[in-house]
Amino acid sequence: MRAGKITAVFTAAAFVLPLSVHGSQEKKPYRVVGYLPDWSYQAYSELDPADLTHINIAFCNPDDSGRLYCNIPDRELESIVSSAHEKGTEVFAALGGGGGCDNYLRFIDEPAKMEQFSDNIMSYCERYDLDGIDLDIELGSYDRIWDYYGDWCIRLRELCDERDMEMSTATAQWVAEKVSPETFALFDFVNVMAYDNDEDSHSHAAYDYSVKCLDYFSTVKKIPSDKLVLGVPFYGRGYTSEGDLDWNSYRSFADLLKDDADNYSRDSYNGYAYNGAETMKKKAELAKNYGGIMIWELTQDARGESSLLRVIDRTLYGSASAVRGDVNGDGEFSVADVTALQSWLLKKETALADWQAGDFDEDGALDVFDLVLMKQALTAASPKKHIVTVTNTAELYEAVRNAAPADVIKVASGTYDCTAKTIASEADGTADAPITLCALDPSDPPVLAGQDTEHGYVLHIMGDWWVLDGLVCTNCQKGIVLDHSDHTVIQNCELYKLGAEAVAIRDGSSYCTVKDTYIHDTGLVSPGYGEGVYVGSAKSTTGFDYKCDHNRIIGCTFKNVAAEHIDVKEYTTDTEISGCTFYGDGMTGENYAGSFIDLKGNDCYVHDNVGYRNGNPKIAAAFEIHEQAEGWGLHHVFENNTVYMDQPYGAENTSRRMYVVDGWFSDFTVKNNKVDYGSGLVPANSREYYNSDYVTYAG
Repeated sequence: MRAGKITAVFTAAAFVLPLSVHGSQEKKPYRVVGYLPDWSYQAYSELDPADLTHINIAFCNPDDSGRLYCNIPDRELESIVSSAHEKGTEVFAALGGGGGCDNYLRFIDEPAKMEQFSDNIMSYCERYDLDGIDLDIELGSYDRIWDYYGDWCIRLRELCDERDMEMSTATAQWVAEKVSPETFALFDFVNVMAYDNDEDSHSHAAYDYSVKCLDYFSTVKKIPSDKLVLGVPFYGRGYTSEGDLDWNSYRSFADLLKDDADNYSRDSYNGYAYNGAETMKKKAELAKNYGGIMIWELTQDARGESSLLRVIDRTLYGSASAVRGDVNGDGEFSVADVTALQSWLLKKETALADWQAGDFDEDGALDVFDLVLMKQALTAASPKKHIVTVTNTAELYEAVRNAAPADVIKVASGTYDCTAKTIASEADGTADAPITLCALDPSDPPVLAGQDTEHGYVLHIMGDWWVLDGLVCTNCQKGIVLDHSDHTVIQNCELYKLGAEAVAIRDGSSYCTVKDTYIHDTGLVSPGYGEGVYVGSAKSTTGFDYKCDHNRIIGCTFKNVAAEHIDVKEYTTDTEISGCTFYGDGMTGENYAGSFIDLKGNDCYVHDNVGYRNGNPKIAAAFEIHEQAEGWGLHHVFENNTVYMDQPYGAENTSRRMYVVDGWFSDFTVKNNKVDYGSGLVPANSREYYNSDYVTYAG
């Protein structure tokens, strides 16, 4: 509550408004619940929590002792919760998930164990200031967990009420068979998973299936309509030629749009069924009759105008107040809105197109305090984008060197001769206004060519908050080098014909991302230093800040790379490597290179990658861990990786085992990895696949 409000000023001009649907999250009539997966949580930085009423952290599951954990580092999770709360968005711990429910039974099958486990859940929520829990127990009706589930929910409800916390569940019809209406009544709301329907040979998430699911939970499980939240997918599922759902064929909506922008409005493409914008709008209209929309999952959405979340928001709330402060309804927040509100407060003949957009203090009234806050917001508003198109090398050098926040430098198609010097900049963007260097025509990307493979870099970024998008870098010693550059993104690029490594993230560069990039033909001059992506610096190197933390390499393809495809150096932490494809043909074995990934830092998360040894005798293991400095090379997680190693023994000149992970000293965790030693894929879930006595087998 604001103290000492001066009511004498413009009292007559204060106007009491109906509750705004966009003013604060508490006033929104519909829930918009988005799941944020802990394996790609870094994408949260690209989201606006204000678009959501709830964020569910997926997933927070018990370790062997029954204490919850997720794969988001503490500092990052605290930051996510804090930023969400600043926007009025609640954050829940989502428990379970498709592959995370198997060990729950042993924590609730006895009263004492149930009590302890429930207390552990509350402690976890209190530690991170979470607003509630979401139970996502995806087990069939045959499972014994349902014998105890109702009592467990009763206890959790009691504990949540004591802490003023909420409790929801995510469920589908096949899961809910053993859950009684009385148990469902314990939840504040129910997220209905109306997708992954394997009975439909055309769409796993058709509109009619949403109607059917909502009707089932309303009529059979007696759940009030305002508590039912319709689940929608931000992904597509593939189908076999026989019309069966292919559970191994899966693409995000963002990925589908990269193939063809017209996929935005379609519901199927190239064998994949999904929900495009028109169907999503129709489902959001349906959700208006219920409690809102749930999304699996947020990081799969496209950005900007192609966002499905934007379709949902506009359908649920309309577009009139989509821009906060836009009281004159012209689609943007500017000084004209300040003038309009000021005139209205002074009782001049001024009409406001959208009163709610001006209620900055969210008290249901327009007054001078809103005017003050509006002026402050306008002053702090992000600068408008400044678009620069370059068509020759001189213009490119000039634009990059003199870049400013919100600049978008579009490089026309053609080859740019960068033999004279490196394209370099020390300019900083900001979180709200990054500097973008991109292709003018993504279908015909510009080629930035250096002097030769023995000298220099193509691009050298020494500032924060850059986006390098759709560029080709070639014919140089190194492709792209980031020095003391935080929050920089390299995406949709191609780097090849390089004397040493393709991408170097070094000298303290943190929170950087390399994604959807094709790296090939590296190490042509120095094969032992021809890595695809190099994170940090070796301890023998002087003059650099070794701490390069929280970096991501996502969805990249590596081929004919002379050294390790990814090398993560000592003194770095929390590197994520996911969705990458490694082809081992070009690895030379120089400088001890003998694996797709070499980890020397701590707390790396390596998941959902595919590696092909392709008969290369220089490759002795899929992934290696080395101790280059005391206390480093520890606490990694390897999950859902698939590697084709050709043979179980016999790397060059040795009969040594061909391990999935080779790190004899390291304490790492493995889950759901698979390996093919020439006779087909098998689960890699035992000691024979890992060279360490300190492995934790999770699932």
